[in-house]
This record gives sequence, structure tokens and C-alpha cells, in this order.
Amino acid sequence: MDKELFRKLASRVGITAVKVLSQAEEYMRLSQVKCVGLGSVTATSKTIICLELAATSMKFPLDKEYAIKLSGLSPKVYSSNLKAVECMLGLQSNLGLRDLAVQYGCLEAVKVASQILQRYETSLPAAQRQDLDLSKPLFTTAALYAACKCMKIRADRKLASSSGAKKGIFDRLWTQFQKFGQEICNGPSYMGKPVKTAQKRQKTLTELLEVEEDGKKAICLPQIMANYYSTHQLLLYTVYAHLCNFFQFISMFLSGGKKFSLSNKTNN
Repeated sequence: MDKELFRKLASRVGITAVKVLSQAEEYMRLSQVKCVGLGSVTATSKTIICLELAATSMKFPLDKEYAIKLSGLSPKVYSSNLKAVECMLGLQSNLGLRDLAVQYGCLEAVKVASQILQRYETSLPAAQRQDLDLSKPLFTTAALYAACKCMKIRADRKLASSSGAKKGIFDRLWTQFQKFGQEICNGPSYMGKPVKTAQKRQKTLTELLEVEEDGKKAICLPQIMANYYSTHQLLLYTVYAHLCNFFQFISMFLSGGKKFSLSNKTNN
């Protein structure tokens, strides 16, 4: 690490506190070992990133826009590298699934994401489970991202990059998680929905009243009474009473009509 460059950049971003500078130097030392392979990170940009991380941890004010400008990177690339270095140094706070979902607007996917992590854990050999920490950002972010894809939920584009891992590593993991997600979403117990079974439609009372007899429709009340009595006792009794009144009315009307017609013939 070039100490002269480090001091120069620190003074340009306004960091003069000894504690912040010491912390940034420690991050720079660790980055030489743990942050190998970051292609777009130069010595200048890495120094700026370590200074920002130290300032953030010490709650020291920093002009982020000016820091990005000094790094020589675009805001998007700088943010991605910042998260990557933060993750590799173990500085990123481990947000739970729900907190992560709230941050990126995909609360509906929390349940499926949790089930994805459970299935992933059970699929691993016992030896690998011992040192497995599913609360790490890589796992929680990949699980939530896979759940959103399976449930066709539009999540914030920054969700995928918030893991801090390389794109290739993240893509391989969430693709693996997606298989578990598809099994969950296509399963019968998905989101607590019961399995729908085909049920034979019951005939209505009107349909039962119409019985085929010699090619003609006729009323067959006794048979209806027998079929409906056990399950529709009260309803059948009411309907039957109305039918009896109706037929009595028809009978009275027809008998009255016949008398009326006979009296007219007699008078004529």
C-alpha cells in the first residue's frame, strides 16, 4: 500500500481523524489478502472504498459524491465494488429475510424464500451443514431473488447486487435455489392453498322435478321426496307445501273454469 497516496486521498475527502485513518489502513491491509480478483478496482478506488468503510463504521461524515469522483469509477461500478469489499471483509450487517424484503419491496416472497433455504440446507451432507451460515447476505439475497422469480414478483433491480458476491457466484447459487422455488410454487401446499378436487354437481330441485317418462317430462313428487328427505328436509318440506298449495289453486281454477263454460252453454 502506498502510504503517500493513502494520506493524500484521505486529506482530499476530508478525513483527518487518527482513529478513522487507522481503521482505513487496517481495511487496506486486509483487502490485500481477502479482496483478490476484483477486476475493476484500482489502487485509488480501493483506497477510497476503504476510507469510506472506515468513515461509515466510525460515523464520520464523508462527501460520497466527491469520493466516487476521486475513485475514477462510475457510481454503479463504485457501489458494486464497495459492497463486494464490504462483504469480503465481513463488514456487511446480516439482514434477515423480512428486513431485506422490506428494503426491496418484495414481502410476498419471504415465505417461499425461507422454505428455499430450508430445502437447500436439508439437501446438503451433514458435514457441510456444520459450518453453514444461511444468514449471510449471499444466501438470503439469492433465496429472496429466486423466490421473486418463481412467484413472478418484480423486485428492485439492486436486490441481486446487494449480496456483495461476484455475479458468477450469485447466478449459480440463485439458479440452484430456483429449482427448490419451482418445486415449492408448483406443490399442492403452496401458500396454504388447498388442492382442488373435482366434485360431481348436484342436480337442482327443478331438474329433479323434470323426469323423463315415455319421452315426455312429468312431475314425480314421491321420488323427489325420497331423494331429498335426508339432506334437504327443511327445504323440501317448504317447497312441497308450496307445490301442494299451487296444485290446489290450479285445481280450483280449472274446476271453476269448467263450471263457467257449462253455464254459458246452458244459457245459450
